[in-house]
Amino acid sequence: MSINYYAITPGTDPAEEGLHIGKHSGGWEFLFRAHPDRGLTTVATWTELLTAPDVVIRDEHGRTETAEEFLAWAIRRPATSPEPMRAHAGHHISYRDEGGAAFLDHAFC
Repeated sequence: MSINYYAITPGTDPAEEGLHIGKHSGGWEFLFRAHPDRGLTTVATWTELLTAPDVVIRDEHGRTETAEEFLAWAIRRPATSPEPMRAHAGHHISYRDEGGAAFLDHAFC
């Protein structure tokens, strides 16, 4: 099972999902969605956006999380995770940022 996460920023149309942060699939590391046109290409730039006081993190089922809760698990890497998790194969990601987080630079299928 996978769950998509979205950043709801001021001015987001209530009929829209928001800005796609990425996807969590059970047993796999979090896969971030890069938005080069918005400068969101690393965990650091995502963190800056997600910790802004007027941003809400919501999953596709309508549940919300604080930035601290979300980032605590989303930035864990397989080598440092307290629970078993798999790394994405190279052909499933576009690149890894300087901290090793997996990114896809186009819309998820």
